[in-house]
Amino acid sequence: MDIEKFPNSDKVIKSIDRLKRSEYPKYADGQDIDSFTDEVSKFFAEEFGFTLSAKIPYKAKDFSLPFFRVRELDSFTNIDLFREHSYPPVDCTKMGRCNFPKLPVFYCSENPMTAILEVARNNVGSEKEYCLSKWELIPTNDDIIFEHFLRVDLPKENQYKPLNESFRKNINTPFEISLKKSLNIEQEKGLIEYFKYLDSLFMNDSDYSISATLAYNSLYVNHSYRTDILMYPSVQTHFKGINLAIQPNFVENNMRLKRLYIVSLNQFDPNSGTISVNMTKYGIVVKNAIKWKNIDPNDEQYKEFVKEDFGEVISSQYNEKK
Repeated sequence: MDIEKFPNSDKVIKSIDRLKRSEYPKYADGQDIDSFTDEVSKFFAEEFGFTLSAKIPYKAKDFSLPFFRVRELDSFTNIDLFREHSYPPVDCTKMGRCNFPKLPVFYCSENPMTAILEVARNNVGSEKEYCLSKWELIPTNDDIIFEHFLRVDLPKENQYKPLNESFRKNINTPFEISLKKSLNIEQEKGLIEYFKYLDSLFMNDSDYSISATLAYNSLYVNHSYRTDILMYPSVQTHFKGINLAIQPNFVENNMRLKRLYIVSLNQFDPNSGTISVNMTKYGIVVKNAIKWKNIDPNDEQYKEFVKEDFGEVISSQYNEKK
């Protein structure tokens, strides 16, 4: 990689302007995914002269986020099977923001209310019930690869906004480590614009052709530095919360089910951020089984779990009504 050939901010902005006037590749159902993603990568590489991603390694034991996933209650065949709470089966996997058909990912959030809104948003006030599952990483010394698409304008309520600021501050570090060279200030600005543009495309892609490609090139790329956990803003919370897409093999080897809740969404006001949920049951994992209990306000274990899982929601404006 010749660092001298990296474009400055003026060239990158002109490239972005040209691309915005272009017709982006569109995925057609049944199209070969590798061929399509190669086409998209070439589409951008021909304009910018390069393709880059920004990955961050962590030790699994130091990655402390919880993971909340939601599924409609009536969609389960056997709710007591751990596997049914995980990523969807291949044959049931449709096109999504982070996946192509028949290439599942584990969609979740680090916040239970965000997870509920992502699935239940069209059934506010109905009696429709959902199963909210909480997962955690198995603490090991193994490295995990983290990547995010947060280099867009985020509201102050998004607690992960500092990741964007850290990216800008440390954008030169990988080049200094691997190439023993540095980008100049204008090249740094250009690279920041490049990532901001791609992340904006990821979030604003209405048919998911580009976003699924960007995610595929992270989560399914065939090399050892493949992304394990991908973070991006939650549209349903107006970017105040975040979602996560996790590689299925990583889920199988590095995550475990911790507990569950049966919930319905009583109220959601997007203007005030008021969220109200109703819980009827909760479940705990005991060895290789799920033990379900009806909700009892005097149940000390239940109160402890709710405090841990729901005590601090998206922001001070996004609180569960008690």
